[in-house]
Amino acid sequence: MTLHKQDDWLPLVGEMVQIRISGRFVRTGVVDAVTIDDGILWLAADGVNQRRLISKADGYEVWMTYKWEAAGAWR
Repeated sequence: MTLHKQDDWLPLVGEMVQIRISGRFVRTGVVDAVTIDDGILWLAADGVNQRRLISKADGYEVWMTYKWEAAGAWR
């Protein structure tokens, strides 16, 4: 599975992504919403994980697998 860094967050609403900071894994989740300025996103609540705010200004990065490369890789 190849992950690709996503600099544009707005198109990611509804997508499964991986969050990293300083190269370290933080969490995976579905993007619930993104601010219009593309600087903040929210990961949807999932099981014991609450809804979480992720900010570019704090150094977070968003990575994802393209659907055409690995259909079903996140299932």
